[in-house]
Amino acid sequence: MTGNNKKQVGWKKHTERSNPFFLKLICWIALNIGRSIARLILYFITAYFFITSPSVIRASKKYFQRIVKEKVSLATVIKHIHHFSATILDRVYFLTDQHHRFEINVYGNDVLDKYINSGKGGILLGAHHGSFEVLRSLVVKSKYLPLKVLMYRDHNQMITRIFDELNPDVADTVINLADSDALMQMQQSIEQGYFVGMLGDRVTEGERKVECDLLGEKAEFPAGPVLLASILKVPVILFYGLYEGGNKYNIYFELLADNIQIDRKDRAQASQKWVQAYADRLEFYIKKSPYNWFNFYDFWHDEKK
Repeated sequence: MTGNNKKQVGWKKHTERSNPFFLKLICWIALNIGRSIARLILYFITAYFFITSPSVIRASKKYFQRIVKEKVSLATVIKHIHHFSATILDRVYFLTDQHHRFEINVYGNDVLDKYINSGKGGILLGAHHGSFEVLRSLVVKSKYLPLKVLMYRDHNQMITRIFDELNPDVADTVINLADSDALMQMQQSIEQGYFVGMLGDRVTEGERKVECDLLGEKAEFPAGPVLLASILKVPVILFYGLYEGGNKYNIYFELLADNIQIDRKDRAQASQKWVQAYADRLEFYIKKSPYNWFNFYDFWHDEKK
């Protein structure tokens, strides 16, 4: 994993499409008028992105074509965008400790209990599939899981700043990948018994990557998370916070590996094996809840084919 890069990869080219006034207005409506009214606004937001973002529409269609193997309707794309918008809105409630508004089911927390009770830290590895915020805000509130989050603060700065203001405690859990000592902060956190959450489905320019099968075609994934786990000798636990419509979220945990061993001699092959195992489980959850896929860019590099 690297710091700042001169060249922007596909996902980093997608800049924010709103402004502070409208974001703060939506937050105010959500907190002062109610979720039902705020959710009505989502239809206008969905329509806006549908009309003004042809690249988002193309990415959504290409993604669903890999699942249904047939022509994708515009209704499917609209529902896809609406699902994403709904999870962004719900961040407002998660960050302001309003979890009581939701039905949140947690599966596989016994996997975490084993390592939490031992005081051993590890890596929580997710994807841009579902909501990370439902997990992050919940564990910060309950103090059940000592958590740090590895992410780029400079991507979508405006919305990140506004959401950080809603809950500084959650904001304080972030380790900024743009910092020169980010990996040292991560190692120190794990040594102190923290779990470090990261998303393993987007490659940053200049970092080591591997090709894996996802939905029947090759896609690029970062090798960084499994390499870090092998160096630090820590477990890797997968997590997914899936939005199931209405006010329902399901959080899933499962163990990817207790101890990833990668030798220098076969680093490439071993890395590919473990990342493919991650991609296989990601595909399982994609098929379980397809509208939670939030990589609205050319993930499979279709435009280069």
